[in-house]
Amino acid sequence: DANRGEPRGNKKKAKEGQPVGDCVDCDWCVQVCPTGIDIRNGLQYECIGCALCIDACDQVMDKVGRPRGLIAYSTERAQLAGKPAHEGWREVLAHILRPRVILYTSLLLFIVSGFAWALLTRTPVKMNVMRDRASLAREVEGGKIENVYQLRVMNTSESARRFVLEVEGLPGATVPGLREIEVEAAGSRDVALRVQVDAESLAPGSHTVYFNLQAVDAPDVRVHEKSSFLQPR
Repeated sequence: DANRGEPRGNKKKAKEGQPVGDCVDCDWCVQVCPTGIDIRNGLQYECIGCALCIDACDQVMDKVGRPRGLIAYSTERAQLAGKPAHEGWREVLAHILRPRVILYTSLLLFIVSGFAWALLTRTPVKMNVMRDRASLAREVEGGKIENVYQLRVMNTSESARRFVLEVEGLPGATVPGLREIEVEAAGSRDVALRVQVDAESLAPGSHTVYFNLQAVDAPDVRVHEKSSFLQPR
């Protein structure tokens, strides 16, 4: 603190009327410095922040009966404003509770909470449903219309699981040959799925169909995807 320490000197040896700062010019701060700098000349790039000069100066201040903190961690802004290096708790609290700090802290807490919520509530299974582009709709035996879909089931859990697949949204819809799908741990499986509906039960056009996938060992682990079923004219 140059405002407090300068001019340097010993008050006992100073002439009458000569102003003397708190620094007694003992050079202890220079002697204990590992890099050999004089911190009294201001902040220097050689300083490694070891605080040995602070400890030495505080000991000298105790001996001469002066308050500690002549050498202390501070900021250039505080020095230019002539403020003490050690601010009171009110100043520290006012510096922390600034609108910008509160805003950034709130945004950070919101983002972290969102990530935590997404992690805790995530479903350990995913499913993508894609229509087979090679065959949009075709007529099969029994007077039924068939649409083919490509399903990709992804198991993000750490154990293998079996899933039951159901189709909803179409009256009388059937899925020939496929009842359960087994997927290894942290793996995926591609499945070709055929959905058949009586030709007379649907009007021509596009109809919404839902694919429900549910784990056999955990009924709460399920996923719901939507696609379309085409009925030719």
